[in-house]
Amino acid sequence: MFLFLKQIPAAERLIKRNPFFYSEFRQALEEMEGADLETRRAMAEKLRARVARWAARLPGYRDYNFSRPFSEWPLLSKARLQNEAGDFQRRTLVPQVDVATSGTTGQPLRLKRSIQSLAIEQAMFDWMAAKVGLDYGNSRIAVLRGDEVKDPNDPAPPYWVDVGRNKVIFSSVHLNNRTFPHYERKLQEFQPEILTCYPSSLELLTHLAEPRNSSIGFKLCITSSETLGAGLRERVKRVFGAPLLDYYGQTERSCAAYSLEDGVYRFIFPYAYPELIPGPDGKCGIVGTPFWNRAQPLVRYDIGDIAVLPEAAAESEGEREKISLGFSTFNGIEGRRSDCLKLADGSRVFGLDRVPSGVDGAASVQIVQLDPAAVLMVVVPNAQYTEETLAILKRKFYLKVPHHVDLRIDIRESPYRLASGKAPVFISQVQETAC
Repeated sequence: MFLFLKQIPAAERLIKRNPFFYSEFRQALEEMEGADLETRRAMAEKLRARVARWAARLPGYRDYNFSRPFSEWPLLSKARLQNEAGDFQRRTLVPQVDVATSGTTGQPLRLKRSIQSLAIEQAMFDWMAAKVGLDYGNSRIAVLRGDEVKDPNDPAPPYWVDVGRNKVIFSSVHLNNRTFPHYERKLQEFQPEILTCYPSSLELLTHLAEPRNSSIGFKLCITSSETLGAGLRERVKRVFGAPLLDYYGQTERSCAAYSLEDGVYRFIFPYAYPELIPGPDGKCGIVGTPFWNRAQPLVRYDIGDIAVLPEAAAESEGEREKISLGFSTFNGIEGRRSDCLKLADGSRVFGLDRVPSGVDGAASVQIVQLDPAAVLMVVVPNAQYTEETLAILKRKFYLKVPHHVDLRIDIRESPYRLASGKAPVFISQVQETAC
């Protein structure tokens, strides 16, 4: 039902900007932005207690002792949430929204969201857009994400669908060197103020527009759902004249963060409380407790992503708390703990997203692990591509990976995309195991 209502702009607006929920949270965001640490702590304690009351009524939390300190509550794993989904969901006559993760590990995670949580999230996006002087609700918005606009095997235009007067949803799958002129004409005609997109789709659009000196422009680009590539923010500003706001979130809505400049991220409070579990080299696992989804309250949910902190902050419990409460910033999100090459001898290779960094001849580069001894590199060339491009990529790959791993290279006109439409830098077809 909600997917149908999303196609009706007035109905979607009524749901997502419901005055009973939207205004209160927008005000809370404004107040917390200037709040001191003690005020934030008090708010977190109040909201955690409310989530505990919600959770205590659900069978999934039957063994939890919520009278214990918060840090002693058990962690909730994704595996348990997948296998016992109904035990963590509230049964009610009030309408709820069914959602699911993209299931890149082979098993989608099915979730429920309350109507309140939809309005809370919209208030958060409106608040972020206001930071660059835009009214999100009254802006013309272009979408270049994973939406199924048309059959991917249909090569004929159009490659978009109009949703009301102020939104156009474009197909990422069809964007390539041949189809770009159609995208360019539509964007010039529509003149969107905001582009919401996957980083991989924005990177390809930028690479296609730059050598043509395209007149496409935006007032803001919002990226999410993938790791932001090095240098993309500067190129987007140069090519489209737009600031880039990178948003970090998950389908589970366990926490959220944003960045308007490279290397400076801030968790959004009081949307959720993201605990930072210290690891090596300033890297911390993220455990989220969202505050606003009564339909399926998640308590200390192990997201599986990694936050990169200044090393001194990672080693200090007090500094980590400041970051969790949105009081201090951190360096960024590195991606999932499972984003690593798994070799036959049990060893792991991390940091493969850095292989394409600084290689000018490729619009995008992806690394697909086919088995423990075979990797496919998918390369989409740009105007600077030469045979040396592949030599550089191969050399950088083997600086990280043992030479017994076979590397095959596939030159394509568009990136390899998952069923969700995402085109991450690293994709593993090896059975999921912890890195």
